Amino acid sequence: MGPVLSAALLLAALAPSARAQSSAPLRGIDVYRSSVLSADEAKTRYGAELQAYVRLRDARRPASDRKAEALRRRIVAQVAALKGIAWVDLTVTEHVTPKDDALYAIFDVVDRADASRLAFAPAPEGPRADPGGLLAAWRRYAALGESLARAGKISFSRPDCPGFYCLWGGAPELDEAQKGFVAGAAARGAALARVLREDADGADRADALYVLSYGTDGRALVSQCREALSDPDARVRGAALQILADVANNRPDLPIALESVLPRLDDPDAAVRSKAMGLLVPLAGRPAYRQVMMTAAPRLAALLTVEQPETGDLAYTLLGMLSGKTYPRRDFAAWRAWAEQAAASRP
Repeated sequence: MGPVLSAALLLAALAPSARAQSSAPLRGIDVYRSSVLSADEAKTRYGAELQAYVRLRDARRPASDRKAEALRRRIVAQVAALKGIAWVDLTVTEHVTPKDDALYAIFDVVDRADASRLAFAPAPEGPRADPGGLLAAWRRYAALGESLARAGKISFSRPDCPGFYCLWGGAPELDEAQKGFVAGAAARGAALARVLREDADGADRADALYVLSYGTDGRALVSQCREALSDPDARVRGAALQILADVANNRPDLPIALESVLPRLDDPDAAVRSKAMGLLVPLAGRPAYRQVMMTAAPRLAALLTVEQPETGDLAYTLLGMLSGKTYPRRDFAAWRAWAEQAAASRP
């Protein structure tokens, strides 16, 4: 993922805790990948409740935040009760630019007829100890970096990195923490790998993978990330994609198996889908990956229709890179036709 895309996705991730002080309007309501519930139906059925959610969220008080979350859960329960739906979640993200600040709601829906999209590995059930306190150290590092970034004290650009993946850097405390991850991955790599395989807590598994990225064996890390792409927790799948994106940008000598990555373009989780596209951007111009990536062109054309800018814009970037076409951003029919030809090896 290039610097501009990295910054965009980081800003999206930070939006809930880094919002501007002005109220952000609800700009779009999407439904991803359902024949049971369309976006128009979602707007009709749940538009008023979503506007109420936005008003509560914009109040920025603990009590209103709790009410907003309760309302979000109630909407999710209403959608889940619809006949033919196997799973649903609702995410509201904020898109901030120098000229605009808006919210976008997306219903991630898996129809019962499409339940194979939920076919992940079984959830681990074993408790694992935190190896040398490295997981807690990672969380402190991530929180400190976010705080410094929101305060404008460090850059969103990728820092000088002693590992295969770095989230934050450029401050003495952050750089010192990363030295600890290098030492920890070397001394406790086996224990971290057990956490990744066996810990029941998805957050622990994701954090273990982040710390493992400070090891020295790139091929082993890529293999661990590939396995993590089938983890039942979206946080773990997202961590694997973020690490692989850094590998793609900075270690082209390490091959990435796209056959494991491309299904994540159809992931039930919106953030995972965006991270999958972010990984594909630095690979799109490389001949070794191009033909396999073409098979996913119809999925990118579907993602192009999503109103939420981070998703739609990333899909547009990838389609342009793969096709060399300059169809307008919202000419969905033209992009769909090209994508179907590309997937059939007739671009």
